[in-house]
Amino acid sequence: MTPGGPAAADECRWQLHDLLVAGRWSGLALGERWRAAFASRPPGGAAAAPDLVLALALAAAPPPPPAGAPDFQQGDLLAYYLRSAGCVSAHFPRFGQLRLDLAAGRTEGVLTTAALAAQGVFEDLVAIGLSPHLRRRGRFLLHAFAACPPGARGAVLVVGGIGAGKTTTGLALLHAGWKLLSNDSPMLRSEASRVQVLAYPGLLSAYPDTLARFPELQPLNAAPGARQKVLFAAESVYPQVWADSAPAGALLFPQIEPRASHALEPLPAPEALRLILPHAVEQWDRALIPAHLALLNQLIQSAPAFRLRLAPDLDALPALLAATLPA
Repeated sequence: MTPGGPAAADECRWQLHDLLVAGRWSGLALGERWRAAFASRPPGGAAAAPDLVLALALAAAPPPPPAGAPDFQQGDLLAYYLRSAGCVSAHFPRFGQLRLDLAAGRTEGVLTTAALAAQGVFEDLVAIGLSPHLRRRGRFLLHAFAACPPGARGAVLVVGGIGAGKTTTGLALLHAGWKLLSNDSPMLRSEASRVQVLAYPGLLSAYPDTLARFPELQPLNAAPGARQKVLFAAESVYPQVWADSAPAGALLFPQIEPRASHALEPLPAPEALRLILPHAVEQWDRALIPAHLALLNQLIQSAPAFRLRLAPDLDALPALLAATLPA
């Protein structure tokens, strides 16, 4: 089966704010994972035509890459091929291939069984298949944990790579009763003088040693000391945990350090922009880079940015981060 035409045996529709997204798949395992990941979004109606379509099939091995050299490559993990106007192929040597029709708002592809087995890969591939279409509709994904305190006077965006403390910080906020906007990919939209953070669905994942630090998460810890992340739905632990949107209130760049207490270090706007760019802009999508940079500039001008120097005391984090938000 080629990425040009997977036969969809099943479909589910979700309301992603004001967009209707149709997910189509062949393969029961794909459908089960997709339904679990998108369970926080309200179902979409069957009568209207969907705004975005993502159709996926499951295969044992990925299709061959498109002919010729890629136009953009991220190591040996991902390569983009821009072969015709509005048509882009994203090839994952281990995990499959997506073909994006940017004009039609449609992505079709083949994922391997390894994509379902590897932690978080399925969710990443779905985001890669949707994000270019979302950008063309004024919504820009950011690789961050997003949450807001009760009352939603503003959201904190916790931005960081592997090992920076992003997930642990986010779980400390949920433990304290904060609302979740996204574990990994909140959507940003420009609204007047502020940037609005829109919820984007997905499962939470954490290592057993992180789960052990929160009493309500300890029952999920089937293999203490293992180095395999545990995947779970936030709403299965924290009822009514999801918020739908909140204005961007603060940008946080965590960093774990050997220190006695947490510290917040204000960052100038140019430094915040430098730190956020690798987690936001997809360099292959040159046509949308100016609009993306304009939104990121609006974000760092309207929401203060901080280096968050993390200490072991997780209970102190919610009050510290709430103080960064507008009164």
